[in-house]
Order: sequence, then structure tokens, then C-alpha cells
Amino acid sequence: MEWIDGLFVHAGSLVGKFLPEGDLKSLLVDGVIGGVGGMLVFLPQICILFFFLTLLEDTGYLARAAFVMDRLMRRVGLPGKAFVPMLSSHACAIPGIMATRGIEDKRDRLVTILVLPLLTCSARIPVYAMVCALLFPDQPMYAALAFAGAYSLGGITALVMAFVFRRTILPGETRPLVLELPGYKMPSVRNAFLMAIDRAGIFIRKAGTVIMVISILLWTASTYPKSEPPAEVAEMLLQAEQTNDDDLRREASRLESKHAFANSAAGRLGKAIEPVIEPLGFDWQIGVGIVSSFAAREVIVST
Repeated sequence: MEWIDGLFVHAGSLVGKFLPEGDLKSLLVDGVIGGVGGMLVFLPQICILFFFLTLLEDTGYLARAAFVMDRLMRRVGLPGKAFVPMLSSHACAIPGIMATRGIEDKRDRLVTILVLPLLTCSARIPVYAMVCALLFPDQPMYAALAFAGAYSLGGITALVMAFVFRRTILPGETRPLVLELPGYKMPSVRNAFLMAIDRAGIFIRKAGTVIMVISILLWTASTYPKSEPPAEVAEMLLQAEQTNDDDLRREASRLESKHAFANSAAGRLGKAIEPVIEPLGFDWQIGVGIVSSFAAREVIVST
């Protein structure tokens, strides 16, 4: 992660040296390089996740896990076969939803599809990592507990909502589990490694296309329309130039950037939804991040 972060920091500074101050430099350094770099820095964790999921699948244990989990899952209204799609959804909800085709009963399949997006997928790992690092920068034990708690909360919420759905909008009995158990075998480390590489490539392509486009749109929305800084900020900037005071210049630049962001299209959108999210303790700046995450969950990191 440090290597990837350092690479993008170096790339941003290198590009910045050859470009004059202005919107083009800000677009490339802050929008493109900063946005994509903020996603790719979490690539190692995603590779580790897929590597161990593939090892688990190769052993032949998943069918037995579904059998073991059947009794618990039937109590909340889910079939035992839903365990495999739920496990896949911890990598990505889309293949998890596609995997529900193996569930014969339509009602069981629909309940499973409804709860899968609640589980923690790999796109949320960067978000959890960012939040835990912000809350507990020097307390790794608390950060680990917060991360594990957030991860577990998704699974608990999915089970609770399945229980609610079974007793409200999708009532009915869950079918008993009948399946053939495959034999155990040694997993292939080579297959797991190749799968991790393949998924990493997919994530990189996603970061290089969708996330880059979203980052550019976010940069545009947070930069335009431009507005003049308040009189007191302009006065601070002038005073900093006259006195050559670096601290005053940094503070004035910070206030100028905050004012510009607040009056941009993104800032205005954040302020429009602030009354709705304020009871949660969120301000308009977090609101901008929430709106951007509807396109892709991990985009909130670069926002």
C-alpha cells in the first residue's frame, strides 16, 4: 500500500512540475491521479480477500458449510444454499446475486437477493479502512475492532432483514436443503494466485475507467462555478504576500479553497441535502461524499 501510495504521490508531483498553475494541473493532479490513486492504494487488501476465498472454494468445504449453516439460516428464513451466494457477496454483490440461480424456490431466491447487498463487499474495504484510520490512527487494536465490527454488522443486518422479509412481504416456509457433498481436496495455490491476479485486473480496469470518470466529474462539480473569495480572505492573501508569512498564506489558501468548494455545484448539492443528514451528525461536505458513493461505494474515499 505504501509503494502504491508513493507511486501516485510521485506521479502527481512529477506532472505538477511540468504544468503551470491552473485548472488543467488541478484536474490531472487532484482529479485523475489523486482519484484513481485513492482507490488503487487498497488493491493489496482486495487481492488477499480473493486469494483466500478461492482457497476456501477449492477445498470442497463450501458445500459442507452450506449444510452446516442450513439450520441457522432456516430460522431467519433463508435456505442453506444461500450461504454460498452470501459468501461470494463479501467479494462483490453482483456475482453473489448471479449465484442465487442455484436456489430452486422463487421466494427463497428473492429473499436472498434482497439481503445480499447488505453484506460487506470488497468495495467497502477502502471505506472501512479510511474511517478506522481516521478514528484510531495510533490505536491499532481499536481500529481492528471497529473494522471487524463494521464487517460483522453487514452480516447481522442481512440475517435480521431476511427474518423481517419472511414475516412481512415474502411469507412462506423455507425449503429443506438437499445436496450432494463433494470430496475434500487440497486447494491449488496457483489457481488462487491466478484468481487474485484476475480480480485485481478487473478492479484496476474499473478504477481506470468508471472511477476515473467519476473522479473527473467530481472535480468538475467541486471546481465550477467559480466564485471570488470573501474580502477578509483576499485581505489575508495580500497580507501574506506582503509579509512573506507562510503560515498565514496556508490558512488563507485553506479558507479560499473551502469557500470555493462551498459555492461549487457539489457544495450546493451537499448543502441542499444537509437538513436530511444533519441528525446523523453529518455536514454538507460529508453529504457530497454520500451522493458520490451512489455511483460506486469506494468513490467516497477520493471524494
